[in-house]
Amino acid sequence: MNEIRPPASPRTSAHRSPRLARLAPPLAAFGVVIAGWYGLAYSLDNNFASADGSALIIPPPHQLFVGLNAATVSRIASATWVSLGTAAVGFLLAILVGVVLGVAMSFSRSLESALWPWLIAVQVTPVIVLTPIIVRVVGASFTARLIVTVLIAFFPIASNTLFGMRSVGTALHDVFTLAGASRWHRLIHLQLPAASPAIFAGLRVSAGLAVIGAVVGDFFFTRGTPGLGRLITFFFQDTRSGPMFVTALIAALIGLCFFLAVAALRRLLVSPWHRP
Repeated sequence: MNEIRPPASPRTSAHRSPRLARLAPPLAAFGVVIAGWYGLAYSLDNNFASADGSALIIPPPHQLFVGLNAATVSRIASATWVSLGTAAVGFLLAILVGVVLGVAMSFSRSLESALWPWLIAVQVTPVIVLTPIIVRVVGASFTARLIVTVLIAFFPIASNTLFGMRSVGTALHDVFTLAGASRWHRLIHLQLPAASPAIFAGLRVSAGLAVIGAVVGDFFFTRGTPGLGRLITFFFQDTRSGPMFVTALIAALIGLCFFLAVAALRRLLVSPWHRP
């Protein structure tokens, strides 16, 4: 005897519909990306001209891990730790440099006028121009990798910190003035909390830039343990497209993890009291 089940309640269906509506667009976009990936891989001339039929230029998704052996996986893992450490430490230093510069410029218009053109100049100068100079000055060391990462990542933090500090309402400043608050007390209890939404907006941008700096800067470091950038170059020159794409995807995954970490920290510290 077949069991007769009651129909789903309207409340259950109502809960499922918004969830499906949220998942449908990203799943559709993912499908389009995979389809475009296959189309590009099979549309390139001589992409599968190798003796074993593996891709030479762009591997389709099902061939992504072709050519990965124990030695290659070990090299990728070692390079990942190098680039991850560079990006993490560089990002933390960029936060420190960016916040300090933004706060200092918010206190002094003269300091802002003196520093801002130079900050713009550093920001618009391609990193490919700066990296060889840095390597010549400090050597191909971990310090040089950090300098490249900080130079790329600090500007959004500095500019957003300055904007947030200058956006605090005059009425709030008047309240602290009437209370006889010191500059330090005003900074800690008013300006930095009020500027935190803008600061976190800069952090989200700089999170990805720190990874870009760690990877792109690595192209110029020919000594020491290679990072992801140098490994991508090696696989490209060796026409090993599968490992090259895996290495690039790992770099993208690191950047995504940095972005998600900043977003989680913002939800913890800012979202409970701030609604955009």
